[in-house]
Amino acid sequence: MFSSFKLTSAEREALNAISTRIHRPAKRRIYAQGDAGNYIYRIRSGAVRLEHHLKDGRNQIFAFLWPDDMFGNLEGGAYHTSAITLVDTYLFQISYSALKDLVQIHPRIQTLFLRQALDYAKMAERHLLLATYPLVVKRLAGFLLECSRQADFFDRGSNILTLAMDRKDIADYLGFAIETTSRTLKELEDMGLIQRLSAQRIRIDRDRIGAII
Repeated sequence: MFSSFKLTSAEREALNAISTRIHRPAKRRIYAQGDAGNYIYRIRSGAVRLEHHLKDGRNQIFAFLWPDDMFGNLEGGAYHTSAITLVDTYLFQISYSALKDLVQIHPRIQTLFLRQALDYAKMAERHLLLATYPLVVKRLAGFLLECSRQADFFDRGSNILTLAMDRKDIADYLGFAIETTSRTLKELEDMGLIQRLSAQRIRIDRDRIGAII
């Protein structure tokens, strides 16, 4: 766990000791908005969406999370979003109370979790930029480019991106109708920027997509 962090052996062992490995199949809820926040999570493999339930009954997708991402932010002691797996997903689950005790013994670990919080803020910033592009085609092109940065879902040899989410998820994330997702995918294909191989598999031209956004 935390293989990208430069931990001492003692810090690594201490973190592993309070971490539980769990598995959730695709389309399963990890926690619901408003649940008491007892755990923080880190993705080992798979993908997760965070969504906020609005009072009018709509769901607003706040973020898509990938391997090594951490989530479980609290607001008033409760989760302020729901977390749902997109595909078969393996997670590390860490008790907030155990983590609080741990940083008293290993204070440097708190800095590592702060780094994760900053990464979370950057992710929210990228989402805002994507969702506010005036042209819908640029929103979707930018989104596909973001997804292609995930090594578990993009094959650089064939340039094939396997989408973890469905078209409704994409529409909710980018702020347009599901019909717009399908129409804009066709537009990108007509422009020669992508080739749709199936509902989830798309060959993309990353260089040309990058040039239009």
